Amino acid sequence: MKAEIIATGTEILLGQTLNTSAHYITGKLSELGIEVDFHTTVGDNQDRVEAVLKQALNRSDLVLTTGGTGPTVDDMTKELVAKVLGLKMQLDKDSLERVQHFFSSRGSAMPKTEEKEVYFPEGSQILTNDHGTAPGAILQSQGKTVVILPGPPSEMKPMFDHDVFPFLEKLVFSGSGRMYSRVIKSFGWGESKIEQALQDLMGNDQLGMSLLAKSSEMHIRLVVRSDDEQHALEVLDKNERIIRERLGAGVFGKDDETMLGIVNSILLSRGLTIATAESCTGGLLGASLSQEPGSSETYLGGVVSYSNSLKEGFLGVKSQTLQTYGAVSPETAREMAAGVKERSGADLAVGITGIAGPGGGSNEKPVGLVYIGLATPEGVQANKFQFQGQRESVRQLSVMAALDLVRQYLLKVERSTL
Repeated sequence: MKAEIIATGTEILLGQTLNTSAHYITGKLSELGIEVDFHTTVGDNQDRVEAVLKQALNRSDLVLTTGGTGPTVDDMTKELVAKVLGLKMQLDKDSLERVQHFFSSRGSAMPKTEEKEVYFPEGSQILTNDHGTAPGAILQSQGKTVVILPGPPSEMKPMFDHDVFPFLEKLVFSGSGRMYSRVIKSFGWGESKIEQALQDLMGNDQLGMSLLAKSSEMHIRLVVRSDDEQHALEVLDKNERIIRERLGAGVFGKDDETMLGIVNSILLSRGLTIATAESCTGGLLGASLSQEPGSSETYLGGVVSYSNSLKEGFLGVKSQTLQTYGAVSPETAREMAAGVKERSGADLAVGITGIAGPGGGSNEKPVGLVYIGLATPEGVQANKFQFQGQRESVRQLSVMAALDLVRQYLLKVERSTL
């Protein structure tokens, strides 16, 4: 089955809105073995939307649209789908009642314009919108399948997951081989290094493998197409074990797991607390730690100490250390971590100091040089990193590296207690 995704909305073409829906839908379709051949974005213009729909239905088996389902004049997706397929628009009474209830429950009458949202091409399977007013629809006509979804991702995603994905799963799975996938996540290994380590696993008939470089991590995507779910999972499990053996601590998680979530989960499970002292990252690590659910039990707080005077006054970094080694040094990173650990009473503490750029570098200490200190009950260590990229990239990589140091320490302690 060949698929195409059409996003309607002039705001996307103007760069005011990022089209995250196409990325999300494509990923979900790939799980079903449905190949997406085209992504099309079209503005709120009747002639252009109609032309795009005609083209899509001519070349694709499955067409999914996002946007253009609302009550305004420029919301025209449903009407144009009906026109292209030669179908009439029909009122759906259940949808009308739900929209009327939506407004009455908020103490107001439904505006007349909202009626536009509850008309659909005849023969449509209506998809209830539990997060907004505009329903979606699935339509099968002339050998084609059209899925009409609302534009806002907060409405589109739950509708897709709850209604569309199960529908498509039944539609496409007929013993021809479903696609099973898994994403192994790595930090600290470059793409070429991973490729060299896993070269013999790539390109065989049983397993598809691709490498995807993210902003601060590498993803290894494994794909197996099979009629037998148990066999597919066995192949994925076997290859995941091989990858973990070869990359070791470089693998931090898989699928929906994140470095931050893993660190926070281990801290919670062990009842440990953490504090931070940051210079070049300007509080990014602290902000990351505090965004996780349950972080109030693990993250005590932090100090952003850009200046040397704050490093001395708030964290207890020795003036002699700063004079002898400089603010960007392993000695300063260690004392920052030790200082915030002592003052906060945390079980663990991180100190980050470096040169994020674009200025401030030298031959001895180039832009991208970062030292990260980690204070634990066993002592204080400092690690050196040399990151590449622009200022924000260096800062984000520093946060990721700090989390990875904490992760590896926690796993090491966990293994030693077993």
